[in-house]
Amino acid sequence: MNETHAASPRADRPLRSGPEPVRLAWAAHHGLVGLSLVNFVLRVLTIGVYHFWGKTEVRRRIWSAIRINGEPLAYTGTGLELFLGFLLVFAAVVLPVILLSFAAVLAFGPGSPWLIAYQLFVYAAFFFLFGVAIHRAQRYRLARTRWRGIRSGLEGSSWRYGWTHFWTGLLILLTLGWIVPWRSTRLQSLITNGMRFGDRPFRFSASSAVLYPRFAVLWIAGLCILLASFTMIGSATAFMLRAEDFHPDRPPDISRMTALLALIYATLLAGLLVYGVFSAWYRAGMLNHFAAHTAFEGATFKGSATAASLMWLTLSNYLLVLLTLGILAPLAQARSARYLIEHIALVGDVPLAEIAQREEDSLRRGEGLAQAFDIDAF
Repeated sequence: MNETHAASPRADRPLRSGPEPVRLAWAAHHGLVGLSLVNFVLRVLTIGVYHFWGKTEVRRRIWSAIRINGEPLAYTGTGLELFLGFLLVFAAVVLPVILLSFAAVLAFGPGSPWLIAYQLFVYAAFFFLFGVAIHRAQRYRLARTRWRGIRSGLEGSSWRYGWTHFWTGLLILLTLGWIVPWRSTRLQSLITNGMRFGDRPFRFSASSAVLYPRFAVLWIAGLCILLASFTMIGSATAFMLRAEDFHPDRPPDISRMTALLALIYATLLAGLLVYGVFSAWYRAGMLNHFAAHTAFEGATFKGSATAASLMWLTLSNYLLVLLTLGILAPLAQARSARYLIEHIALVGDVPLAEIAQREEDSLRRGEGLAQAFDIDAF
Protein backbone atom coordinates (compact mmCIF):
# COMPACT_ATOMS: atom_id res chain seq x y z
CA MET A 1 0.00 0.00 0.00
CA ASN A 2 2.72 2.43 -0.92
CA GLU A 3 1.32 5.95 -1.25
CA THR A 4 4.44 7.71 -2.58
CA HIS A 5 4.56 8.99 -6.14
CA ALA A 6 6.84 10.66 -8.59
CA ALA A 7 5.16 13.51 -10.45
CA SER A 8 6.33 12.10 -13.76
CA PRO A 9 9.39 10.20 -14.91
CA ARG A 10 10.46 13.19 -17.05
CA ALA A 11 8.75 16.09 -15.25
CA ASP A 12 11.83 18.30 -15.44
CA ARG A 13 12.29 17.91 -19.17
CA PRO A 14 11.73 21.33 -20.84
CA LEU A 15 9.01 21.68 -23.44
CA ARG A 16 9.97 23.05 -26.81
CA SER A 17 9.03 26.67 -27.40
CA GLY A 18 6.11 27.69 -29.60
CA PRO A 19 2.95 25.83 -30.52
CA GLU A 20 3.34 22.16 -31.33
CA PRO A 21 1.06 19.31 -32.41
CA VAL A 22 -0.34 17.07 -29.70
CA ARG A 23 -0.47 13.33 -30.27
CA LEU A 24 -2.56 11.03 -28.12
CA ALA A 25 -1.53 7.39 -27.95
CA TRP A 26 -2.09 4.24 -25.93
CA ALA A 27 0.90 2.19 -24.76
CA ALA A 28 0.03 -1.45 -24.09
CA HIS A 29 0.13 -2.13 -20.36
CA HIS A 30 0.62 -5.74 -19.38
CA GLY A 31 -0.22 -7.22 -16.01
CA LEU A 32 -3.82 -6.07 -15.54
CA VAL A 33 -5.12 -9.64 -15.52
CA GLY A 34 -2.70 -10.61 -12.77
CA LEU A 35 -3.42 -7.39 -10.89
CA SER A 36 -7.16 -8.07 -11.12
CA LEU A 37 -6.70 -11.51 -9.57
CA VAL A 38 -4.48 -10.15 -6.79
CA ASN A 39 -6.97 -7.36 -6.05
CA PHE A 40 -9.81 -9.87 -5.86
CA VAL A 41 -7.97 -12.11 -3.40
CA LEU A 42 -6.91 -9.19 -1.20
CA ARG A 43 -10.46 -7.76 -1.19
CA VAL A 44 -11.77 -11.09 0.04
CA LEU A 45 -9.06 -11.41 2.70
CA THR A 46 -9.65 -7.84 3.96
CA ILE A 47 -13.47 -8.05 3.73
CA GLY A 48 -13.51 -5.40 1.00
CA VAL A 49 -11.19 -2.83 2.62
CA TYR A 50 -8.41 -3.35 0.06
CA HIS A 51 -10.86 -2.33 -2.69
CA PHE A 52 -9.72 1.30 -2.45
CA TRP A 53 -6.01 0.51 -2.75
CA GLY A 54 -6.67 -1.96 -5.55
CA LYS A 55 -8.66 0.63 -7.48
CA THR A 56 -5.83 3.14 -7.05
CA GLU A 57 -3.26 0.76 -8.54
CA VAL A 58 -5.55 0.01 -11.49
CA ARG A 59 -5.88 3.74 -12.18
CA ARG A 60 -2.12 4.25 -12.03
CA ARG A 61 -1.60 1.61 -14.68
CA ILE A 62 -4.37 2.92 -16.93
CA TRP A 63 -3.18 6.53 -16.60
CA SER A 64 0.43 5.52 -17.34
CA ALA A 65 -0.70 3.77 -20.54
CA ILE A 66 -2.07 7.07 -21.89
CA ARG A 67 0.66 9.00 -23.68
CA ILE A 68 0.68 12.64 -24.80
CA ASN A 69 3.53 13.27 -27.21
CA GLY A 70 5.15 10.11 -25.90
CA GLU A 71 4.96 11.15 -22.24
CA PRO A 72 2.67 9.20 -19.85
CA LEU A 73 -0.01 10.61 -17.61
CA ALA A 74 0.51 10.10 -13.89
CA TYR A 75 -2.21 9.39 -11.33
CA THR A 76 -1.30 10.62 -7.85
CA GLY A 77 -4.40 9.66 -5.89
CA THR A 78 -4.08 7.28 -2.98
CA GLY A 79 -6.09 4.40 -1.59
CA LEU A 80 -6.19 6.13 1.78
CA GLU A 81 -7.91 9.18 0.24
CA LEU A 82 -10.57 6.97 -1.33
CA PHE A 83 -11.05 5.02 1.90
CA LEU A 84 -11.40 8.15 4.07
CA GLY A 85 -13.81 9.70 1.58
CA PHE A 86 -16.01 6.60 1.70
CA LEU A 87 -15.96 6.51 5.51
CA LEU A 88 -16.94 10.18 5.71
CA VAL A 89 -19.90 9.79 3.35
CA PHE A 90 -21.01 6.57 5.02
CA ALA A 91 -20.99 8.24 8.44
CA ALA A 92 -22.52 11.54 7.29
CA VAL A 93 -25.07 10.31 4.72
CA VAL A 94 -25.64 6.57 4.42
CA LEU A 95 -25.77 5.60 8.10
CA PRO A 96 -28.11 8.47 9.14
CA VAL A 97 -30.49 7.61 6.27
CA ILE A 98 -30.57 3.95 7.35
CA LEU A 99 -31.29 4.87 10.97
CA LEU A 100 -33.93 7.45 10.01
CA SER A 101 -35.61 4.91 7.74
CA PHE A 102 -35.95 2.42 10.60
CA ALA A 103 -37.25 5.20 12.84
CA ALA A 104 -39.78 6.27 10.17
CA VAL A 105 -41.13 2.73 9.88
CA LEU A 106 -41.54 2.49 13.65
CA ALA A 107 -43.10 5.95 13.95
CA PHE A 108 -45.51 5.90 11.00
CA GLY A 109 -46.05 2.18 10.43
CA PRO A 110 -45.84 0.22 7.15
CA GLY A 111 -48.04 1.61 4.39
CA SER A 112 -48.46 5.01 6.05
CA PRO A 113 -48.75 7.99 3.65
CA TRP A 114 -46.14 9.78 5.77
CA LEU A 115 -43.74 6.85 5.37
CA ILE A 116 -44.29 6.88 1.60
CA ALA A 117 -43.66 10.64 1.54
CA TYR A 118 -40.44 10.15 3.52
CA GLN A 119 -39.27 7.41 1.15
CA LEU A 120 -39.98 9.59 -1.90
CA PHE A 121 -37.98 12.40 -0.30
CA VAL A 122 -35.04 10.04 0.31
CA TYR A 123 -35.15 8.78 -3.30
CA ALA A 124 -35.19 12.37 -4.60
CA ALA A 125 -32.34 13.40 -2.30
CA PHE A 126 -30.25 10.43 -3.42
CA PHE A 127 -30.92 11.18 -7.07
CA PHE A 128 -29.73 14.75 -6.50
CA LEU A 129 -26.63 13.54 -4.63
CA PHE A 130 -25.93 11.11 -7.46
CA GLY A 131 -25.33 14.07 -9.76
CA VAL A 132 -23.19 15.78 -7.14
CA ALA A 133 -21.16 12.58 -6.85
CA ILE A 134 -20.49 12.48 -10.61
CA HIS A 135 -19.02 15.99 -10.58
CA ARG A 136 -16.97 15.46 -7.43
CA ALA A 137 -15.57 12.19 -8.76
CA GLN A 138 -14.49 13.92 -11.98
CA ARG A 139 -12.95 16.72 -9.94
CA TYR A 140 -10.96 14.30 -7.80
CA ARG A 141 -9.65 12.28 -10.74
CA LEU A 142 -8.59 15.36 -12.68
CA ALA A 143 -7.00 16.90 -9.57
CA ARG A 144 -4.89 13.76 -9.22
CA THR A 145 -3.84 13.70 -12.89
CA ARG A 146 -0.43 15.02 -13.98
CA TRP A 147 1.43 15.31 -17.24
CA ARG A 148 5.08 16.26 -16.94
CA GLY A 149 4.23 17.42 -13.46
CA ILE A 150 1.52 19.86 -14.59
CA ARG A 151 -1.73 19.42 -12.69
CA SER A 152 -5.19 19.08 -14.21
CA GLY A 153 -8.36 20.21 -12.48
CA LEU A 154 -12.08 20.81 -12.59
CA GLU A 155 -13.71 24.06 -11.54
CA GLY A 156 -17.38 24.83 -11.05
CA SER A 157 -19.98 23.87 -8.48
CA SER A 158 -20.81 20.23 -7.79
CA TRP A 159 -24.14 21.37 -6.34
CA ARG A 160 -25.03 23.19 -9.54
CA TYR A 161 -24.18 20.14 -11.58
CA GLY A 162 -26.19 17.95 -9.19
CA TRP A 163 -29.23 20.24 -9.48
CA THR A 164 -29.05 20.23 -13.29
CA HIS A 165 -28.68 16.45 -13.29
CA PHE A 166 -31.69 16.23 -10.93
CA TRP A 167 -34.30 18.40 -12.64
CA THR A 168 -33.40 17.36 -16.17
CA GLY A 169 -33.58 13.73 -15.05
CA LEU A 170 -37.11 14.26 -13.76
CA LEU A 171 -38.10 15.62 -17.17
CA ILE A 172 -37.00 12.47 -19.00
CA LEU A 173 -40.30 10.74 -18.18
CA LEU A 174 -42.40 13.86 -18.70
CA THR A 175 -40.89 14.43 -22.17
CA LEU A 176 -40.90 10.69 -23.06
CA GLY A 177 -37.13 10.90 -23.31
CA TRP A 178 -36.93 13.79 -25.78
CA ILE A 179 -34.94 15.95 -23.36
CA VAL A 180 -32.07 13.42 -23.38
CA PRO A 181 -29.91 15.02 -26.15
CA TRP A 182 -30.28 18.48 -24.63
CA ARG A 183 -29.61 17.09 -21.14
CA SER A 184 -26.48 15.23 -22.25
CA THR A 185 -25.14 18.33 -23.97
CA ARG A 186 -25.86 20.56 -20.98
CA LEU A 187 -24.19 18.20 -18.50
CA GLN A 188 -21.19 17.76 -20.80
CA SER A 189 -20.89 21.54 -21.05
CA LEU A 190 -20.78 21.93 -17.26
CA ILE A 191 -17.97 19.38 -17.02
CA THR A 192 -15.85 20.32 -20.04
CA ASN A 193 -16.03 24.10 -19.57
CA GLY A 194 -14.83 23.57 -16.01
CA MET A 195 -11.84 21.43 -17.01
CA ARG A 196 -8.34 22.86 -16.78
CA PHE A 197 -4.88 21.71 -17.71
CA GLY A 198 -2.43 23.85 -15.84
CA ASP A 199 -3.75 27.41 -16.05
CA ARG A 200 -5.50 26.86 -19.41
CA PRO A 201 -9.21 26.03 -19.83
CA PHE A 202 -11.02 23.66 -22.15
CA ARG A 203 -13.89 25.05 -24.20
CA PHE A 204 -17.11 23.27 -25.15
CA SER A 205 -19.55 24.82 -27.64
CA ALA A 206 -21.73 21.94 -28.89
CA SER A 207 -25.43 22.37 -29.57
CA SER A 208 -27.90 19.54 -29.00
CA ALA A 209 -29.78 20.30 -32.25
CA VAL A 210 -27.39 18.15 -34.30
CA LEU A 211 -28.14 15.13 -32.10
CA TYR A 212 -31.92 15.15 -32.52
CA PRO A 213 -32.13 13.49 -35.97
CA ARG A 214 -30.13 10.53 -34.68
CA PHE A 215 -32.10 10.50 -31.44
CA ALA A 216 -35.39 10.49 -33.38
CA VAL A 217 -34.25 7.36 -35.23
CA LEU A 218 -33.21 5.77 -31.93
CA TRP A 219 -36.50 6.72 -30.23
CA ILE A 220 -38.66 5.39 -33.08
CA ALA A 221 -36.56 2.23 -33.32
CA GLY A 222 -36.90 1.67 -29.58
CA LEU A 223 -40.67 2.07 -29.76
CA CYS A 224 -40.95 -0.34 -32.70
CA ILE A 225 -38.71 -2.89 -30.98
CA LEU A 226 -40.79 -2.64 -27.80
CA LEU A 227 -44.09 -3.07 -29.64
CA ALA A 228 -42.75 -5.95 -31.73
CA SER A 229 -41.37 -7.73 -28.67
CA PHE A 230 -44.60 -7.46 -26.69
CA THR A 231 -46.66 -8.48 -29.72
CA MET A 232 -44.55 -11.60 -30.26
CA ILE A 233 -44.58 -12.53 -26.57
CA GLY A 234 -48.33 -11.91 -26.30
CA SER A 235 -49.10 -13.94 -29.43
CA ALA A 236 -46.95 -16.85 -28.28
CA THR A 237 -48.57 -16.85 -24.84
CA ALA A 238 -52.08 -16.77 -26.30
CA PHE A 239 -51.25 -19.60 -28.71
CA MET A 240 -49.91 -21.75 -25.89
CA LEU A 241 -52.99 -21.18 -23.75
CA ARG A 242 -55.27 -22.12 -26.63
CA ALA A 243 -53.21 -25.17 -27.49
CA GLU A 244 -53.24 -26.28 -23.87
CA ASP A 245 -56.97 -25.69 -23.48
CA PHE A 246 -55.93 -23.97 -20.27
CA HIS A 247 -57.84 -24.78 -17.10
CA PRO A 248 -56.89 -23.48 -13.63
CA ASP A 249 -57.28 -26.93 -12.03
CA ARG A 250 -55.05 -28.70 -14.55
CA PRO A 251 -51.26 -28.41 -14.30
CA PRO A 252 -49.63 -26.97 -17.43
CA ASP A 253 -47.36 -28.94 -19.73
CA ILE A 254 -43.83 -28.32 -18.43
CA SER A 255 -42.25 -28.72 -21.86
CA ARG A 256 -44.57 -26.12 -23.37
CA MET A 257 -43.95 -23.73 -20.49
CA THR A 258 -40.21 -24.16 -20.91
CA ALA A 259 -40.47 -23.48 -24.63
CA LEU A 260 -42.56 -20.35 -23.94
CA LEU A 261 -40.04 -19.03 -21.41
CA ALA A 262 -37.20 -19.71 -23.85
CA LEU A 263 -39.08 -17.80 -26.56
CA ILE A 264 -39.69 -14.86 -24.21
CA TYR A 265 -36.02 -14.65 -23.21
CA ALA A 266 -34.87 -15.01 -26.83
CA THR A 267 -37.27 -12.27 -27.93
CA LEU A 268 -36.10 -9.90 -25.21
CA LEU A 269 -32.43 -10.64 -25.95
CA ALA A 270 -32.93 -10.08 -29.67
CA GLY A 271 -34.74 -6.81 -28.95
CA LEU A 272 -31.92 -5.63 -26.69
CA LEU A 273 -29.29 -6.48 -29.31
CA VAL A 274 -31.15 -4.66 -32.08
CA TYR A 275 -31.71 -1.66 -29.81
CA GLY A 276 -28.03 -1.80 -28.86
CA VAL A 277 -27.08 -1.31 -32.52
CA PHE A 278 -29.18 1.86 -32.79
CA SER A 279 -27.96 3.05 -29.37
CA ALA A 280 -24.31 2.54 -30.39
CA TRP A 281 -24.96 4.50 -33.61
CA TYR A 282 -26.42 7.37 -31.56
CA ARG A 283 -23.65 7.30 -28.96
CA ALA A 284 -20.94 7.26 -31.63
CA GLY A 285 -22.48 10.31 -33.26
CA MET A 286 -22.73 12.06 -29.89
CA LEU A 287 -19.10 11.28 -28.99
CA ASN A 288 -17.85 12.59 -32.35
CA HIS A 289 -20.09 15.68 -32.12
CA PHE A 290 -18.92 16.52 -28.60
CA ALA A 291 -15.28 16.01 -29.60
CA ALA A 292 -15.62 18.31 -32.61
CA HIS A 293 -16.89 21.09 -30.34
CA THR A 294 -14.29 20.68 -27.62
CA ALA A 295 -11.23 22.91 -27.92
CA PHE A 296 -8.02 23.50 -26.00
CA GLU A 297 -5.81 26.49 -26.75
CA GLY A 298 -6.92 26.76 -30.34
CA ALA A 299 -6.75 23.04 -31.12
CA THR A 300 -9.94 21.06 -31.62
CA PHE A 301 -10.64 17.44 -30.85
CA LYS A 302 -11.80 15.04 -33.54
CA GLY A 303 -13.70 11.82 -32.85
CA SER A 304 -13.73 8.73 -35.05
CA ALA A 305 -16.07 6.45 -33.09
CA THR A 306 -18.31 4.10 -35.08
CA ALA A 307 -21.44 2.18 -34.20
CA ALA A 308 -19.81 -1.19 -34.88
CA SER A 309 -16.75 -0.52 -32.73
CA LEU A 310 -18.81 0.89 -29.84
CA MET A 311 -21.23 -2.04 -30.02
CA TRP A 312 -18.35 -4.52 -29.89
CA LEU A 313 -16.66 -2.67 -27.02
CA THR A 314 -19.87 -2.55 -24.97
CA LEU A 315 -20.85 -6.17 -25.60
CA SER A 316 -17.39 -7.64 -25.11
CA ASN A 317 -16.79 -5.63 -21.92
CA TYR A 318 -20.17 -6.71 -20.55
CA LEU A 319 -19.38 -10.38 -21.21
CA LEU A 320 -15.86 -9.94 -19.80
CA VAL A 321 -17.22 -8.61 -16.51
CA LEU A 322 -20.20 -10.98 -16.36
CA LEU A 323 -18.34 -14.20 -17.14
CA THR A 324 -15.55 -13.42 -14.64
CA LEU A 325 -18.01 -12.30 -11.93
CA GLY A 326 -16.48 -8.82 -12.01
CA ILE A 327 -12.92 -9.98 -11.34
CA LEU A 328 -11.63 -8.67 -14.69
CA ALA A 329 -13.52 -5.37 -14.49
CA PRO A 330 -10.17 -3.47 -14.49
CA LEU A 331 -9.38 -4.99 -17.88
CA ALA A 332 -12.74 -3.78 -19.20
CA GLN A 333 -11.98 -0.30 -17.85
CA ALA A 334 -8.61 -0.28 -19.59
CA ARG A 335 -10.24 -1.35 -22.86
CA SER A 336 -12.72 1.56 -22.57
CA ALA A 337 -9.89 4.03 -21.92
CA ARG A 338 -7.93 2.65 -24.86
CA TYR A 339 -10.96 3.03 -27.13
CA LEU A 340 -11.32 6.71 -26.25
CA ILE A 341 -7.63 7.43 -26.75
CA GLU A 342 -7.52 5.62 -30.10
CA HIS A 343 -10.71 7.26 -31.40
CA ILE A 344 -10.00 10.85 -30.37
CA ALA A 345 -7.34 13.12 -31.87
CA LEU A 346 -6.35 16.73 -31.31
CA VAL A 347 -6.21 18.78 -34.51
CA GLY A 348 -4.06 21.89 -34.35
CA ASP A 349 -1.04 23.09 -32.41
CA VAL A 350 -0.91 23.89 -28.69
CA PRO A 351 1.65 26.18 -26.98
CA LEU A 352 2.56 23.58 -24.35
CA ALA A 353 5.61 25.53 -23.21
CA GLU A 354 3.43 28.47 -22.19
CA ILE A 355 1.13 26.47 -19.91
CA ALA A 356 1.78 27.37 -16.28
CA GLN A 357 1.20 25.24 -13.21
CA ARG A 358 -2.20 25.59 -11.51
CA GLU A 359 -2.74 25.78 -7.78
CA GLU A 360 -3.17 22.46 -6.07
CA ASP A 361 -6.76 21.45 -5.42
CA SER A 362 -7.79 21.53 -1.77
CA LEU A 363 -9.28 18.02 -1.94
CA ARG A 364 -7.99 15.77 0.80
CA ARG A 365 -10.45 12.89 0.47
CA GLY A 366 -11.47 11.09 -2.67
CA GLU A 367 -14.91 10.73 -4.25
CA GLY A 368 -16.74 9.34 -1.21
CA LEU A 369 -20.16 9.99 -2.71
CA ALA A 370 -19.16 8.20 -5.91
CA GLN A 371 -18.07 5.20 -3.85
CA ALA A 372 -21.38 5.19 -1.97
CA PHE A 373 -23.39 5.32 -5.22
CA ASP A 374 -21.03 2.91 -7.01
CA ILE A 375 -20.10 5.46 -9.70
CA ASP A 376 -16.88 4.12 -11.10
CA ALA A 377 -15.75 5.17 -14.55
CA PHE A 378 -12.20 4.04 -13.75
